[in-house]
Amino acid sequence: MSARAVLPCIAVLLVVAATPARDAKKELEKLQGEWTGVSLEENGKKIPDGHVKKFKLTIKGEKWMVQFGDKQVGDATFKIDPAKDPKRIDMTFKVEGDDLDSHGIYKVDGDTLTLCRAHGKAERPKEFKGKDDQYNIEVWKRVKK
Repeated sequence: MSARAVLPCIAVLLVVAATPARDAKKELEKLQGEWTGVSLEENGKKIPDGHVKKFKLTIKGEKWMVQFGDKQVGDATFKIDPAKDPKRIDMTFKVEGDDLDSHGIYKVDGDTLTLCRAHGKAERPKEFKGKDDQYNIEVWKRVKK
C-alpha cells in the first residue's frame, strides 16, 4: 500500500477514535451544575424524602461535591463512559485520607440525574435497582437558575 493510500485510512481512524472522546465531553457538560436530592435508597432502604431534599450536589468538571445543609459530606472525582449501555460512572471518594472507589451506572433524562452505584467491592450494577447493602440509588433534580 502506498503512502498516499495510507493517509486517508489514518485520517478515518483518527476521526473514529476522537468521536467517543467528543461524546464523553458533551455528556460531561450535561452533568455540570447544581442538583438537589429527590430520592435515595441506601442499603436497600428508602431514606425519607424530607431528609433527602437537604442534599445538594455540585458537579464541576470531573469533581462531585455533596452537601447536607451547609456541611460538606461527600467529595469525589469521577470518570464517565457514555458509550456503554447503561452509561457508566467510576467514582473515587476521599474518606479520612483513603481513596474509596465506587462503580456505577447513570442516566440523564432532562433535568433528572439517576445514579445506581456499588458499595465497596460489589460488582457494577447492570440496572437501576437496589440490592440489599450492595447498591445506592440516587435521584437528583437540576437546580434552575
